[in-house]
Amino acid sequence: MKHSVKLRKPLLKQLKADNLKGRIIKSQSIWVRIFHWGFAISLVVIISTGLQLHKPAHFLALNFSKVLVAHIVFSWFALSFLALRFTDALIRKDDSLIPKIRDLKHFPKLMAYYFFLRSSPPPARKYNSGQLVIYFSWFLVFLLASFLGLASYWQGEHLIWVWHLVGGFQMIRWIKFIISIYFLATIPVHIYLSLTEDISRLQAMVTGYERKPPMKNESKNFPRIK
Repeated sequence: MKHSVKLRKPLLKQLKADNLKGRIIKSQSIWVRIFHWGFAISLVVIISTGLQLHKPAHFLALNFSKVLVAHIVFSWFALSFLALRFTDALIRKDDSLIPKIRDLKHFPKLMAYYFFLRSSPPPARKYNSGQLVIYFSWFLVFLLASFLGLASYWQGEHLIWVWHLVGGFQMIRWIKFIISIYFLATIPVHIYLSLTEDISRLQAMVTGYERKPPMKNESKNFPRIK
């Protein structure tokens, strides 16, 4: 027991010293966090119910009308959270989710870093070029799926021109299905990178704050624990 205590004290001291390193900054506002988790939960319900509506899994024995109601309700929830995010971005003049040309130029270097061909990622703004491409595409394809959903729910009574534009109701269903598969393919990538690349980013999405590593000229200002 004595040996175990002696081993734990240096470890505890090291953890305390490491906790002093870095700067605690606020990186995510309350509205961004509300949008993130509200939109994420809504999206999970939308995709799962949408796939059930597209091709019902009979072993689940779910009531079709209830699944449809849940799909529609959470679709409106997701659109509301999306409107909240847009409004917040306009008020704060936040363009961090809009990809710029310089961001896209860094995309090949970022992919090289993810595939272990580079030792460090390229410079980035609040989000790197890969995150910007995925996040921005999510907004676009979700709005497209929502618009096609409105056209399909009205069954040709309204927006019939959309049916003719895309090639009929069956084509609308296939486009929405492909969008669902796109979300299912990219969401796990987002979760994996959030857990492995920089866990402080995930912390910021919960608390609003994240720890930034100290600058070279700042490391001397932090006291050492003896």
